[in-house]
Amino acid sequence: MIALDVACPQCGERLMDGGLRIDAHDSISLWVRSKSGQGALNLSALFGSFRYESGVSVEHGEQVELLCPKCRALLVTPQRCGLCGASMAHLRLDVGGEVFFCTRKGCKGHKVELTDLEASLEMLSRSLIKSE
Repeated sequence: MIALDVACPQCGERLMDGGLRIDAHDSISLWVRSKSGQGALNLSALFGSFRYESGVSVEHGEQVELLCPKCRALLVTPQRCGLCGASMAHLRLDVGGEVFFCTRKGCKGHKVELTDLEASLEMLSRSLIKSE
């Protein structure tokens, strides 16, 4: 699995939280709004992991609003999840491109779109070499 490093697509602020590690990596810090309330949400930065921590209660199947914790911009895109049809949220990748993920609790719909595959692979290989 690859650990992603992400930023808000609106304000550009880095969203990695070194104070809360999930799957042995800095987590992705977001703000979530659900039917029952709102609060912090930390996601695993490992692409393909669905681990998270949050004090906000969200029912299985419920769609949530995801926001940048820095500028409070909504992270929703016009794209729909290919698995369940719900809204997709997105974050900017440090390697160039975006990661998209479903806003419905329990859905595993997610994807990465790279803007420059060659440059992205070069950056990823450099980060893998550094971590060894």
